[in-house]
Amino acid sequence: MGFATIATKGLDGLLLDESLTGKELKIHISEVAAGQRSHPPHQHGGIEAIYMFEGEATLEIGESVQVLRANQAIVFNPQVLHGLFNSGDGPMRYMVIIANND
Repeated sequence: MGFATIATKGLDGLLLDESLTGKELKIHISEVAAGQRSHPPHQHGGIEAIYMFEGEATLEIGESVQVLRANQAIVFNPQVLHGLFNSGDGPMRYMVIIANND
């Protein structure tokens, strides 16, 4: 079995089993300044998980709002309109993992 190194946001490299396409699981790490968003609310397929390394985030999922702090994680249906913004006083740093189910 061999591994290829692929580029992904926030990581020096991601080792990917060469028998996979890379579409099955997406991983990235982001940092967002206080009061900012990484991007506008959006939706997509699959299953999404967010793990907070530091800071405080507010995750809007449809009509729901969930606050996440360091060392907390959430798994949710990303087909529902969702957005994440930094609701803390300092930077927030988090990992996103998206498992595609197509």
